[in-house]
Amino acid sequence: MPGIFDGLFIGKSGLYVNQESMNVTGNNVANVNTPGYTRERVEIVSSIPMFTHPGTFGTGAEVYQIVSARNDLIDKRTRAAYMDESFYNTMNSALDDVQNVFNEENNVGLKGAMDEFFNAWHALALNPDLETARQQVLEKGKTLSDSINASHNSLSEIRNGLDEQTGYIAQQINSLSKRIADLNYEIKKGELGKNDHANSLRDERGVLLDKLSKLADVTILEGSYNSQTKPEMTVLLGGMPIVSGTTYNEITAEKLNGEQFNKIYFVDSAGNKQDITMRIKGGQLGATLKLRDNIIPTYQKDIDNIAKTLIQEVNKIHAAGTGLTAYSQVVGAYRIKDSNAVVSSSDATGLDMPIQTGSFRVKVTDDNGNDIGTYTVKVNSSDTFNDIVDKFNAELNQYATMNISSSQNGNVQIVAQNGYKVSFTYDSSHFLAATGINTFFTGHSAKDMRVSSVLQNDPSKIAAGKTLKPGDSSNAEAVAQLQLKKVMVNSTQSIDEYYNAFLGTIGSAKQRYDSIYKAKQATVHQLETTKQSLEGVSLDEEAANLIKFQRAYQANAKFISVIDDMTQTLLNMVK
Repeated sequence: MPGIFDGLFIGKSGLYVNQESMNVTGNNVANVNTPGYTRERVEIVSSIPMFTHPGTFGTGAEVYQIVSARNDLIDKRTRAAYMDESFYNTMNSALDDVQNVFNEENNVGLKGAMDEFFNAWHALALNPDLETARQQVLEKGKTLSDSINASHNSLSEIRNGLDEQTGYIAQQINSLSKRIADLNYEIKKGELGKNDHANSLRDERGVLLDKLSKLADVTILEGSYNSQTKPEMTVLLGGMPIVSGTTYNEITAEKLNGEQFNKIYFVDSAGNKQDITMRIKGGQLGATLKLRDNIIPTYQKDIDNIAKTLIQEVNKIHAAGTGLTAYSQVVGAYRIKDSNAVVSSSDATGLDMPIQTGSFRVKVTDDNGNDIGTYTVKVNSSDTFNDIVDKFNAELNQYATMNISSSQNGNVQIVAQNGYKVSFTYDSSHFLAATGINTFFTGHSAKDMRVSSVLQNDPSKIAAGKTLKPGDSSNAEAVAQLQLKKVMVNSTQSIDEYYNAFLGTIGSAKQRYDSIYKAKQATVHQLETTKQSLEGVSLDEEAANLIKFQRAYQANAKFISVIDDMTQTLLNMVK
């Protein structure tokens, strides 16, 4: 049977457990605004009872463990939501930049530049001999090419910025991985005892895991319990362990094999690097890679398609026309890889468009502008460039000669002889446009599209007509009508329609990602609210707990006071 002094120990245990409970409550209140803090509570159990003949007597209470209100399921759901929100936020922000590139307000965008370019050709068709009309065509052509260049360069800048961002994100991931591994070690030391819980360290690690989830689609794994150790955390990125218990492995963003853009490599303990770029799909890094490698290149390709079509279609018309003055010599704008290559093979020749079976006509005039004659050079798709040179020279004889500067990387050159001059009036083979003879534009794509320097130096060479006669505007009107001609997507869309569809694609993508982002924001907010209700500190609840533990502490103190009185009574009896 317990003695009177056993009551003192029971009262003492009550004081201790309620004092500890008040300390934990105070710690909760102190950390009410601490990011990532999880509410703690004290688990109180009865002390080991005393077994006697009459029965079992209680010996008080003791603190079993201090546990946090962490909910692993809600944590996982919240981190998955963070990953999605970060992904769509990055996508949304980048598409804002893309939309700013193609701002068509007040008719100052690329669409406006195209309209003004074709309108200038309309004006030239009305006044083909007017110098100011020709200058206007040149100015609007330069404005259009500058706009296309600027659009391409802006997209390239966005893409390069995204590429730089991959390196910055990789550094952030490495920093977080190292700290998580360090915390895993500290948690391991802090939980050596069976009932030990390193709650503060786990809270800190939870904040870092939240940040890591926003950066990339990481997989967070906890090992299983066994009789020897507690579980250790593993964090996978692209299936590779960037954190494995108390150790971590870095990732790196770099260009190892001369690539244009960074790839993401996992670096193992031996320093070996494995490309995991294609495995990263989520978070800020996943969105950055998708934008850089898929979305922005698609937009660049669309702009290139517009530029290439403008270059080739305008040049086809212009090369087959004539300006106010003829050429004493003319050099093609495009280099030929191999003069022995078959002209219909774009890959072998290095030209942007194949040359087809047909012919082109060369008009010869003397030094006084008198018409000498028009000569037709026939072209067969199976001809080589050397074959066409021979045909040209045989046809025009003493009036003009054609040559190629060299067999490799050469330009076609036509030189009039003995004071004669040449002009061009017809080309069903596209030989002139393909080689860059008498063309309006030079360049191959949106990056290098330019107005021909020959025309800029001599606007009279703008081929507004089909003849050298004043007032001939047939060619200018053909260029003007090109705006509405279906020359894109297998001849199913005009340039205007293609560009409008392109703008619509950007707009719909922006709207879609914006809607998804707002939905993900709402999901994150809802989960954070749920998490706060399950894991966060409620000041009202803590105030109630504080009163409860205070009253229990007072009651135990009163119990000890009663035992003290009983002890004094007992001692007085002995006297």
